[in-house]
Amino acid sequence: MLTKSGGTESISQSQLSSRKEKHHLHHHHNETSNHIDNKEKIEDDDEEEEEEDHLSDAGNQSNDHYKSRLSPFRYKLRSMLLPYIQAETIVLYKLQKALRNPTLDFYFAWTANLASHTFYILMLPPSLWFGASQLARDLIHVLGFGIYFSGFLKDFFCLPRPRSPPLHRITMSSYTTQEYGFPSSHATNATAVTLVLLSKLFELKDQIPSVYFIILLSVLFIYYFSLIFGRLYCGMHGFLDIIVGSIIGIGCFSFRYFVGREWDNLIFNNFLDDKFYITPIILIIGYVSLIHFHSEPIDDCPCFDDSVSFIGVLIGIDMSHYVCVKNGYFLKDFPEGNDPIMIYYSFAKLGIIRSILRFILGVLLVVTWKTISKPVIYTILPPVYKIIGIYLPRRNFISTAFTQNTTRQIRSTSISNDKGQMGDLNTFIKGLTDHAKVDEIGPETDIDYYAMLDYNQKKQQQKKNLNNGNNTNNSSSSGDEGDISTYKSGVFKPRYDVEIVGRLIVYAGISTMSVWGFGLATELVGLS
Repeated sequence: MLTKSGGTESISQSQLSSRKEKHHLHHHHNETSNHIDNKEKIEDDDEEEEEEDHLSDAGNQSNDHYKSRLSPFRYKLRSMLLPYIQAETIVLYKLQKALRNPTLDFYFAWTANLASHTFYILMLPPSLWFGASQLARDLIHVLGFGIYFSGFLKDFFCLPRPRSPPLHRITMSSYTTQEYGFPSSHATNATAVTLVLLSKLFELKDQIPSVYFIILLSVLFIYYFSLIFGRLYCGMHGFLDIIVGSIIGIGCFSFRYFVGREWDNLIFNNFLDDKFYITPIILIIGYVSLIHFHSEPIDDCPCFDDSVSFIGVLIGIDMSHYVCVKNGYFLKDFPEGNDPIMIYYSFAKLGIIRSILRFILGVLLVVTWKTISKPVIYTILPPVYKIIGIYLPRRNFISTAFTQNTTRQIRSTSISNDKGQMGDLNTFIKGLTDHAKVDEIGPETDIDYYAMLDYNQKKQQQKKNLNNGNNTNNSSSSGDEGDISTYKSGVFKPRYDVEIVGRLIVYAGISTMSVWGFGLATELVGLS
């Protein structure tokens, strides 16, 4: 898809041909340059392509691409659903054409951030810090499992987002456009979160004035409507995406609402109480098995990385609360002693200034952990893998244990691949402040579409040839590793290799830091 900032016009065939011509002439003119110069030019071209088209986004390849790579069962299911996705495009276009104006563009582009994975992972910890640990636990679980199951289905069906054009994609997040479209994870998140907050609001109905109840109920309705209708308006999802995503959200909420307390009791108080270490081991194995059985996509889609991140958050929160229940450390702050996972907070005691300082302390702890832990973890794990000689076979990929890359190279690559992922504060802020790419539209005609698709494939082949020429020592014996090395998504790597395990530890640490790190730090500095 070709990006055109702040406008609604598509790029013409002549402009497309001219751009392609310039790219090819530029490449052939420098044919005699050395490998380093060639690599720099290809990287420059890649950066320009990222600004101009999204044809390589997940789900946008030809049918033969999926038929040759998916199992017959998965391809049949994809073929059954694809016509519905395509048929919705005209309806969505008429909707967008009838309603679109700059004010709504701005509103729905901004409100979409309120259901992004990064927003939730940044906004969930404060509920732990200000006396709402049970609410935080409910939200973390519905979001964690919602992101996992929506991501699982995205990677299973490999279905694209609605076609652009005729639709315009109105978004502030280029990260989101890289994912498959079906089902909508925004709809899953929004539905699950809204239902959790709605149930909590009705629990407190008798304790708050009716006018506040109506105001909060209205805010929830506006929140949900803005996110659900906004995905249609912005051309990011179709009706089928929204419906199935919402069903997943309802399912995650229902499980948590009806059996969540029993589930927690099973974790915290079971027949293995005399063996303190058994329950954590079982929990970790259970969560890691979700990663193991996550479906494998055909295209480079970040859904798996998001799932890994939130599985790490779930591991961290369950382990932290398990320890809270077993040692009862936080109960000392409560005379009634009935909620072992709650970190004590009293606004009457702290006041506004110290409450703000308490929030700043929590943010500093989380940011410090995420900043320091990544380089440390990616420094420690590679030599451990190489010493032990862990063999993690995966098609067209050399595991860390057997790669010829140095530990420093592995560390650098792992940290680089983790940049811009879910929970990255800098990327999130940049997305909110960069309005240059809010409006995006693809090639106007099928001729444009296939011409650009063919051109992108040629560029990928050039990059593959260059990688194979410069990194023969790191290539697999099959000679196909160049394909996998261009992918960023962790799903194409061994499920238990350095980057995946490292990401699990980082995000599990965020939960742990938000509970135990914060609880101990507030006592130390007098903000408890």
